[in-house]
Amino acid sequence: MSSADEVVAPEVLAATAPARWLLDQAEAGVPLTQTYALARVVVREAAERWPGWWDAELFGPPHREAELAVLEALHEGLRRLRLVRRGGRRLLTTARGRELAADPGALLQALAADLGAGDAFTESVAVAVLDALRGGESCDWRELDAAAFARVRRQPWAGPDGAPPGERDVGAVVGDVLRRGEAYGLVERFPDPAQPRLRGHRLALSPAGRMVFGGGTATAGPVYVFDATLANVRGVRARIAVRGDQHLTALHDAIQEAFGWLDDHLYSFWLDGRFWGDDDTEYTSPVTPDEASHTAEVPVSELDLSVGAKIAYVFDFGDEWRVRLSLRAIEEADGARYPRVVTRTGQAPPQYPDVGLDD
Repeated sequence: MSSADEVVAPEVLAATAPARWLLDQAEAGVPLTQTYALARVVVREAAERWPGWWDAELFGPPHREAELAVLEALHEGLRRLRLVRRGGRRLLTTARGRELAADPGALLQALAADLGAGDAFTESVAVAVLDALRGGESCDWRELDAAAFARVRRQPWAGPDGAPPGERDVGAVVGDVLRRGEAYGLVERFPDPAQPRLRGHRLALSPAGRMVFGGGTATAGPVYVFDATLANVRGVRARIAVRGDQHLTALHDAIQEAFGWLDDHLYSFWLDGRFWGDDDTEYTSPVTPDEASHTAEVPVSELDLSVGAKIAYVFDFGDEWRVRLSLRAIEEADGARYPRVVTRTGQAPPQYPDVGLDD
């Protein structure tokens, strides 16, 4: 163990152990197959070191990297982060890889930032998965699929054919995120005795995952509870809650859910409580804002809000759906998942009312 390791939290060392092992092996060069996959000897060593990655009792020893999905995710991730490179038929550690292998804390942060694999859609799915896992309790795969699909439906994603992604498409990406999270030591998988053996697993953030992403009542901090009133229609309102460590984008997501909107337009918050108020108080959609604009990618707790604070929110700058927000309370986290809609009153009108065809 190096002197750097001696001052690193054991949770960080445990999480980064697979990545540091592969980086260490690649110092001398890891043999690759003709298709540039990890050689059988490396695959089998990984299966022995981390038996949870492969059920040798049921399937016997693995033969190919593709059979060990978590190892495959680790290999792909280290290459994407440029911590390893190919040199002929060998995998070699880069200078950056050597630097991070000697600094497990920095390595963990680099791995955590790659959970979305550098892809915007995958990152959105990863955010939904993390929000679900932060609740403090373990989740089964179906719960995470549902949470990710609910988030994706509120955003204007489309595939190559122009159609929005379906549940199966989202589920496949959830699987990729979870395998990557497990490879990076951020997600733990353990058997669920109530489910079939092969699919019966529950997922949770690892201790290192909670250190990086937060989660549970001990680290979640305060919860901000807002009363949200739809200004366009009388009698329609909701109560919504977000954690202080979540961004204004999470408050936006909760408003979308509360009023049944599809997240396909720009939006802004004004902390002075006035619609189209002072530019200095505006926080807008994080989609390449003007240089002078504040992005909504800011934690709610950093806004210095007090109970009674008023915020104006506008969604869809053409139709101008307006919501008045009032901070009702700042409470302790209770382990629930956030953001969430606490209550609804009244029925919001359709976001896109039907237009008559015989005007």
